[in-house]
Amino acid sequence: MARDQTWLARVAGGVLLADGLRRIAGRTLAGRPTGRTKRRAGISDQLLPGAEALLGLTLLVRVPIQPESLYRAVAPVYDLLSPIWRLWLYRDPLRAFEGEFAAALPPGGDVLDLGCGTAAVLERLLALDVSFGTYTGVDLSPAMLARARTKFDRVPGVTFEQLDLRADPLPEGPFDLVVSAWALEHLPEPVGVVEAAMARVRPGGRLVLFFELDGRGPRAWTLRRLWRFFGVRLVPEREARSWSGLVSLRRFGGLGPDVALAVLAPEPTTTTS
Repeated sequence: MARDQTWLARVAGGVLLADGLRRIAGRTLAGRPTGRTKRRAGISDQLLPGAEALLGLTLLVRVPIQPESLYRAVAPVYDLLSPIWRLWLYRDPLRAFEGEFAAALPPGGDVLDLGCGTAAVLERLLALDVSFGTYTGVDLSPAMLARARTKFDRVPGVTFEQLDLRADPLPEGPFDLVVSAWALEHLPEPVGVVEAAMARVRPGGRLVLFFELDGRGPRAWTLRRLWRFFGVRLVPEREARSWSGLVSLRRFGGLGPDVALAVLAPEPTTTTS
């Protein structure tokens, strides 16, 4: 019964949010009413679409989808959808991310990929012809790992392991490069995983992280609550800048939440923007 009520709330929230946004968009495209038209439009006509969208958003964030359920559902189509953010929403930030982790990895180095998903990082390493010794990908979702194994299980030196970053210890290593993309947002306290990952990095190695950032203003307020429905906690920039060993942190805007590219080293270094 509780499960039925949860899904009913999600469906109702989605319908209300979509209809409210549709009505707001329709009024925006139609233009602001003036003169007699404005007098005919009562206060309810102006406020109801926003109230409807807000009610839908409130229902959604009260019954968030857990990461396990989310990625089990999207695993079959994840690679088909990836061009949306790789080539459109976050093309430049992801290219910068690829440049950082490719440059940080010495020839024949060992890689640990936190929240590897279907192994997009490994795919880029191979496409860029970056030499590595071993690659270890860990992820919470068996469905995502199954897709990764199907694609890369025959590549020498590649292993995948199911692991919950929220509770399980990381592979011992050490590693020359620890990398993570789109994973820290799913953690209630990312700093613990960042510290554990730093302990797995060899001296001279790097920890390269790509994640979604929190922001300010009405847009950020809305995104923060909408993303909460997907079990995502946007990381405050101030929190990320407090991580020990931070070498650099770059912030990028986008159509969705802003994203950050952070580089950390085992030895404390001067932080730069």
